[in-house]
Amino acid sequence: MSAVTSERNKIEIGKGKDKKSIYTALKTTPTTDKDGNKTYKVEIVQYDNEKGEGGRVIGEKTGGKINYNDKAGDDIKKDANAQKSINNASKNQAKSIEKDLVTNNAESKAYHKANGKGNQGDESENDQNTKNTTKYQGTTTDDAKKLINEAGAPKPGTRNKGFGVYVFPKSLRKGGEDGQDFLKFDMMKYEPRDFSKEKFSFTERSTDIDKRSIGSVILPIPGGIQDGQSVQWGESNMSPLDMAKANIAMTAVSRGLGAGVEAAGTAAQNLAGAMGPNKKALAAVIAGMAAGAGNMLTRTTGAIVNPNMELLFGGPQLRTFSFQFLLAPRTKKEAMEVIQIIRFFKQGMAPIRTKSMLFMKSPHTFKLSYRNSKGDQHKYLNKFKECGMASFGVNYAPNGNYSTFEDGVMTAYQISMTCRELNPIYNDDYGSDNPFPEEIGF
Repeated sequence: MSAVTSERNKIEIGKGKDKKSIYTALKTTPTTDKDGNKTYKVEIVQYDNEKGEGGRVIGEKTGGKINYNDKAGDDIKKDANAQKSINNASKNQAKSIEKDLVTNNAESKAYHKANGKGNQGDESENDQNTKNTTKYQGTTTDDAKKLINEAGAPKPGTRNKGFGVYVFPKSLRKGGEDGQDFLKFDMMKYEPRDFSKEKFSFTERSTDIDKRSIGSVILPIPGGIQDGQSVQWGESNMSPLDMAKANIAMTAVSRGLGAGVEAAGTAAQNLAGAMGPNKKALAAVIAGMAAGAGNMLTRTTGAIVNPNMELLFGGPQLRTFSFQFLLAPRTKKEAMEVIQIIRFFKQGMAPIRTKSMLFMKSPHTFKLSYRNSKGDQHKYLNKFKECGMASFGVNYAPNGNYSTFEDGVMTAYQISMTCRELNPIYNDDYGSDNPFPEEIGF
């Protein structure tokens, strides 16, 4: 296999009057070591202009670190920020050509090693800017592992990794002043939550996208994006009799049945005292309860017992997001990218059957993120928690007419999807930073 070179990226380096634009690409050459194993030589190529003229290798990347040679200028060698920008660009470039160089798991590991896992994204690109100081407790216990193993291995043909990395359109610009904001979908292998016997709650899922991501798609941010957050509130009634019964029950549970009987007597006295001269009203309430006619008081006196009505919190609700994209390829390469993107989502959201056919396992999940032109988390749009894809649809003739290219690929595809977050949004998800952050968060 010959060398593969990524598309060129425009990178701004320097400051003030020394600020200028350079153009770089990632050149990767597959090689074979003495044991016959596939390895990769990764080089940084700099060009004189955006047309790709004057290309020259200025450094070699090994394990994520770029070693610059004599062809790299001092404006790069002596500028840590310039080196960081080139390295960040190389990570996206590595992603874009990975599918052209990797065909199996062993090659994938070698490719990641050569790029320092650059093709999987760095912390700033994967919502890990803030170090997570909470120890991850999602490790499955022996009992949970046993249950998972008993459910059975996936049926042959199931894809649990190697979904690939896809970008549409291919000209989508990431990085530099003329970069473009985008929406990234990271597919995650579903991770069940473990039950904590000590806390009687479920542990958190791992948020390490580097370890859990099995593929990704990058698309332009569509129009009409929005989010909505809601919780359940409902009216609740509690009459004096209900309060008395609740107090009796709580006393019996916390202090024993004897104390509960004593509390019942005290409650009866208190109710009678509260009624004062209106003993007939109390009698009507009790008689109505005994006879199953709760409206006895209203029938005999025209009054009702004070319901102490109040609106009470009933629980959180899960958020739902819907997106629609028009994918109209302009080249053969883009057409194949569109086909693979559609396949990516269709297969990724499909449930997984076990080999025995006795059980079904959860489909893969998705981590969505809005990114700015530099690839960082967009501060002025909402964030997402891990999502399950509830629906995915394809319109093969979005323009109203059946139309194909010469090879049979449709001239346009319209995809629509609905994603639901796996967990609700809580107050602590936003944090308590001071001063109040100038970003939307979730």
